[in-house]
Amino acid sequence: MQRHLIVTAAVVLILGASVTTALALPGDDADRLITGPASDPAAEKVARDALADLPSDVVVRIGTRHTDAKLAAEGFEIRVESGEILLDGADAAGVFYGAQELRERARSGRLDDGVIRQEPSMRYRGLIEGFYGTPWTHAERLDLMDYLGSHRMNTYAYAPKDDPYHREKWREPYPADKLAELGELVERAQANHVDFAFALSPGLSICYTSQDDYDALIAKFDSLYDLGVRQFNIPLDDIDYDTWHCDGDAEEYGSGPAAAGRAQAELLTRVQTEWAANKDGVAPMQMVPTEYFDNEDSPYKEALRDMHSDVVVMWTGVGVIPTTITREQAARAREVFGHEILIWDNYPVNDYIAGRLPLGAYTGRENGLSAEVSGVISNPMNQPEVSKVALYSFGEYGWDDESYQAEESWERALSEAAGGSEEVVDALRRFADLNQYDETLHQEPAPELAAALDAFWEAWDAGDHDAAAERFDAVLADLAAAPDVIREGAADPAFAEQARAWLDAAELWVSAMRHSLTGMVREVNGDPEGACEAIAEATSDVEAAKEIRDDREPHSTTHPRIADGVADAYIDAAAGHAGCG
Repeated sequence: MQRHLIVTAAVVLILGASVTTALALPGDDADRLITGPASDPAAEKVARDALADLPSDVVVRIGTRHTDAKLAAEGFEIRVESGEILLDGADAAGVFYGAQELRERARSGRLDDGVIRQEPSMRYRGLIEGFYGTPWTHAERLDLMDYLGSHRMNTYAYAPKDDPYHREKWREPYPADKLAELGELVERAQANHVDFAFALSPGLSICYTSQDDYDALIAKFDSLYDLGVRQFNIPLDDIDYDTWHCDGDAEEYGSGPAAAGRAQAELLTRVQTEWAANKDGVAPMQMVPTEYFDNEDSPYKEALRDMHSDVVVMWTGVGVIPTTITREQAARAREVFGHEILIWDNYPVNDYIAGRLPLGAYTGRENGLSAEVSGVISNPMNQPEVSKVALYSFGEYGWDDESYQAEESWERALSEAAGGSEEVVDALRRFADLNQYDETLHQEPAPELAAALDAFWEAWDAGDHDAAAERFDAVLADLAAAPDVIREGAADPAFAEQARAWLDAAELWVSAMRHSLTGMVREVNGDPEGACEAIAEATSDVEAAKEIRDDREPHSTTHPRIADGVADAYIDAAAGHAGCG
């Protein structure tokens, strides 16, 4: 924006009184940021950052309730007119998100006269900590609260399978130190306009007809309510719904899936009507059904349809980790469950594929899914910083699923992880290719490396050995350089730290491929002894790669998988060509 914008004051009418509020800023920024009743410290901090990229005499008004636009919750409007920039939102979260848009546009020079108006497509946007294995640390959770807020995501569902007080010891109150940690998480979430949703998973042992068990569940919820939690979830997934845990349940409900559905529906209805509806500010209850992974009608789902209509049902799609989720599938899920649907999307979670670090684009979710569901939230990896590559795209999809483009969003995610360095972005692309295969969303292992190998074999088999080797070695040289570029250049050192095992393994697998190529070249050049020496070095590299372990479960139980089915296949084939297999 080239022209100068000038405003002398901001006047806000509150209950008939005129109030002028200027936020004191250091140095030359004094009186440049005018705030109103819809603003808060989080938005003001972001707006202050934006001032650094605006002309020195620009004054910005935020949260002054100047707009007549009827914005949806969390929506915002930025009006750039002669003499002033006006930023307002439907609520404090909207002002916060609008300030982020203003800062981004100011930094990139994309702020022109006119009106920018945006609203989120989905009510729920964010993540659920719902994986098995090593939980995130307290510091990692706090960092993720900041990340979600800065990417317009508003939901952190706390449901770690390895928190005993969430699952096995659900009846027991949290120890004081753990409760204090949860309180700190709630405070950080609130500061970032993130809803900390607490999940309690009693399904392994609950007696649905027991008043004591009901009281224990409510007592646990009350302890989190006192910390400021206002969203609650009762996950009843990953349990055997043909098993009761007290005689009273068998007598009351009978047996089979329909009986389980009735028991669960009555529990959720009671919690919603007796507790949630009578607690100030509590959102409608959420639940995860035992049949969370399909959209076929069943006696269980039929019984669940009698659950209180306000309860939100979480659903993973057609499959626990589906390759695609379509509008038609989601509409059918809404029909058979009879409730609002919130998608628990099991990507990029890697607890079921020990040794893998999924880094592919967030694909397969149909544009316009928001017409059928109220949100899509990610179940991430054990590695939170590396998960941000996918979380970035979850944020974009949840905000505007109509125009979402997976590959473009993925490129922006890589750029953010690289701190904007194109060299680091290139390295991340190559590393991601080696780690793309996840058995579900991405079923083709290392497609770029595989394409380079196809070209290599075509030229090699045609007798153009020197050119084939030269071109393929150039590809391998770039792959070999990538781990160090990432270690030194990732925007957050935690990325390289959490990806350490896979970076180290990638170096060894690429080294093994280069040794294998050397063996093939030596063999065609009449040096069979030298060829087998190179193949032996490749074998040594592979053995060393398979000794590497990550320190988080379940990945501590096996070696990192790097381009398997491609790299290992080439190494085996090269040994055969060199006569050393």
